[in-house]
Amino acid sequence: MKRILKDKLYLAWLIALGGFLLSVYIGEIVQVEPCNLCWYQRMALFPLVFLLGMGIYRGDRRVAVYAMPLAWIGAFFALYQTLGIQIPSLGYGPFCSANLDCKEPVFTFFGFLTFPMLSAIGFISISALLFFSCRKESNQKS
Repeated sequence: MKRILKDKLYLAWLIALGGFLLSVYIGEIVQVEPCNLCWYQRMALFPLVFLLGMGIYRGDRRVAVYAMPLAWIGAFFALYQTLGIQIPSLGYGPFCSANLDCKEPVFTFFGFLTFPMLSAIGFISISALLFFSCRKESNQKS
């Protein structure tokens, strides 16, 4: 059972690491400036890489509890931005600046997947993996 728990944390860490590397590549190598909502998602994602990595390295099974709020915050902003792109009448309120448009997708994959959608999928996947690793841990204690 401990191996299954560790595998879920490893998978959550790999998803966070992949998002981190893609975000840094797009921002620094491709030179695409992120909008405000993208910055909020980055603020939730970047600590997850180090938090989950240290938790796995140190064998701290409770790291899932510490990391889950960051994953939820990232998922909130990613879903908010995705809905704003899909339903333009929603608007973004104070989150977007005048010089960058959060509604304008920079890239699309397969003709319909945008970065905010990929971010939402990543954060929701991380949240689910962390949730189930917490749940498995509480079942083991009983």
